[in-house]
Amino acid sequence: MTADTSTVRSEQVSLRGAQIVGAARPVTIVVDDGRITAIGENVQPVGRIIDAEGRLTLPGLVDIHIHGAAGQSFEDAADEASIKLILQHLARRGVTSVVASLASNDVATMAEIVRSLNRLRDRPPAGCAQLLGVHLEGPFLAATQAGAHAPAALRAPEGEAVELLAAAGPAMVTLAPELPGAQEAIRSFASVGAVVAAGHSNARGGDLAMAADAGLRHITHLWSGQSGLVREGPWRVPGLLEESLASGGLTAEVIADGKHLPPVLLEIARRCLPDRLIAVSDATPGAGMPEGWRYRLADVECEVRDGVGVVIGADAFGGSTTTLEGMFAHLHRELGWPLEDVVPMVAGRPAQIMGRGRTKGALRVGADADVLVVDDDLAPWLTLVRGQDVWPG
Repeated sequence: MTADTSTVRSEQVSLRGAQIVGAARPVTIVVDDGRITAIGENVQPVGRIIDAEGRLTLPGLVDIHIHGAAGQSFEDAADEASIKLILQHLARRGVTSVVASLASNDVATMAEIVRSLNRLRDRPPAGCAQLLGVHLEGPFLAATQAGAHAPAALRAPEGEAVELLAAAGPAMVTLAPELPGAQEAIRSFASVGAVVAAGHSNARGGDLAMAADAGLRHITHLWSGQSGLVREGPWRVPGLLEESLASGGLTAEVIADGKHLPPVLLEIARRCLPDRLIAVSDATPGAGMPEGWRYRLADVECEVRDGVGVVIGADAFGGSTTTLEGMFAHLHRELGWPLEDVVPMVAGRPAQIMGRGRTKGALRVGADADVLVVDDDLAPWLTLVRGQDVWPG
């Protein structure tokens, strides 16, 4: 990794001819020292000028659920070169901020990875997506909803395991709220500033309600690893899925890669949670790799197959192989969702969930100069990461 760049003053850059959502005509965006200092139709460019030539321009994408990319995994935190490769690959794809996700593993191992990644978070390298923190997807998950998590690594959220992981400083934790000790664990993680989410769970309505009272705020990948409606005699009993869709204040995520969920389910989520839904990639080391490429999620072996990750020897997805700009393109270009709906799902709203809404996910004065310019086919043309231009390659 390069040395800390947060104190290095960047040059002035002006992005001229940027067509932003909601503006009638192209605007100029002026960047100084990594922040947006002016934006508008009549703004005069200063410094080095980049002409966007009327291309659609968005806030840099924010992915809060991603395990890796380009053949590399966030699990390999001790190898700084591997982590830098992931973050460079993402910046070239328009993803400017990420929360690194870890699959279920030995608790001590997960705690050490969190500490290692947090050290890298505090030393952001140039030309790379910014690491906002670490998401623990496990090990406090339901065994019957394990998906691509190793069943042997799963456990209840109790005692020293919770203390050790909370002390490591995760930014986000996914757990099953019906497990013994879950409410106290939620309070412990929330007390250190972590966003706590329900996922890989058999929870029912009462479990989710108690978890929300304890501080749970988010739902991990709708329809993936969630209990659903059951009948108990003549009675219909909603599962975590239905309770999530009917919830009054929780945010939720979908994996919009065109593989995990068919269009009708994405549309249901959009109608139920119009202003609380986000897209995440759940991308893995298989993102950007060819058919048949094998990779691991902790101890679970997966491969790239038909444009998605699958667990070898099991009937389960092993994350996605599509990064977030592909989710954006799928929702807008292929499903026809309006830009006004999709852009908040991949930028502003995930930034707000992580408490970064003031500086990330928006094109406004004072925000970080994280910007994505796309071509007509929505492929990345240019990314600015804290004011530094990164070109696809």
